[in-house]
Amino acid sequence: MNERMEDKRSKKIVFVSSCLLNTNNKVMGLARYPGLCKEVFDTLYRHNLGIMQMQCPETLYLGIQRWWATKNLYDNVGFRKHCRELAVQVADYIESYVQVGYETAAILSCDGSPTCGVTLTSWDENWGGCPVALNYNDALVAGEGVYIEELRKELEERGLPLPPFYGLALDDESADMDEILSKFELFIKGACSKNKQ
Repeated sequence: MNERMEDKRSKKIVFVSSCLLNTNNKVMGLARYPGLCKEVFDTLYRHNLGIMQMQCPETLYLGIQRWWATKNLYDNVGFRKHCRELAVQVADYIESYVQVGYETAAILSCDGSPTCGVTLTSWDENWGGCPVALNYNDALVAGEGVYIEELRKELEERGLPLPPFYGLALDDESADMDEILSKFELFIKGACSKNKQ
């Protein structure tokens, strides 16, 4: 390739949920750090990964002062359509990177989220109607959030390579932050070494 076309870029990208870069997008009461989760981004930096921030479906749909909600409240036609529109934009980026041989090393999200959970989301039939005091941790269940489901579908329908999806358990107040970060470090090391093969 022409030397002018080569520079120091790693050609590896991680797509990251908005709230990991800007905790101000989280629903009130669930922020575990003041601005961004520095330890997460230190890890990405050490592995030479570029970062693309995905938009926050909940903030764009209901705003910053939205009520806490579980997946069963977001699992409706209008919100799924909104999530698919955002997923199309991310898939466009991923497809553009694929066309020039770049790798999407991972999709990084927030486990426990009703929209962005990867292995952990929330569901509680008692949530809905008049707001009541409920414990969010009691609503955590295995499964993907609405946005992650729509993003996965969009990538699959286009026949794009599926990067590994990873959810940091930041919405689980009982989860230990050191353990969360330790597991994340192992995941990133694995994702980077897998992509080298």
